[in-house]
Amino acid sequence: MTVTAQNYILYRTTALIYQPASYTGIDGKTVTPAAMTTQAVGYVVGTQMLFSLTGLTVPAGFAYALDADGKYPTGSIYTPSTEYTLSGASTAAAGSPLTLTLTPDNDGPGADTTVTLSDGNAGGTFSADTVTFNGCTNTAQTVTYTPKAAGTVTISATNTDGLTNPASLSVTVAAAAV
Repeated sequence: MTVTAQNYILYRTTALIYQPASYTGIDGKTVTPAAMTTQAVGYVVGTQMLFSLTGLTVPAGFAYALDADGKYPTGSIYTPSTEYTLSGASTAAAGSPLTLTLTPDNDGPGADTTVTLSDGNAGGTFSADTVTFNGCTNTAQTVTYTPKAAGTVTISATNTDGLTNPASLSVTVAAAAV
């Protein structure tokens, strides 16, 4: 098995704030300048080609994210996903596919994230029961779901990267047209 290096970004999870020193003005009064944020939360401080993050110690106030597409150069701002949505029609007919869309928020998760779909053992079929959000990419993923029988089906999604899972989608399924 060949392991290849991938592009990772190191970004700030806390802002870098500079507090200029107080000084005495020409009128003899002490002047205390306001603190200045020099690097905001999400500021990309560097990029690195790494084989993995195993064994790396990340300094406090920083985090790594997989940026395979190289979208975030040093100096840019990356805001990691905290959740994703699941959307689709709330009605369907048995045997007829409906499209489901899963979308991460912000700039995408910090690592490739697998989302697994379930219909609670209702017997329907997904075109794919898992989808992957690529690191640092907020591209929506779509799948189709074909319900097996009339009734109410609850579609849920869970993920591997600690994102907040969306509310389940309730679909009212009508009997197949004859």
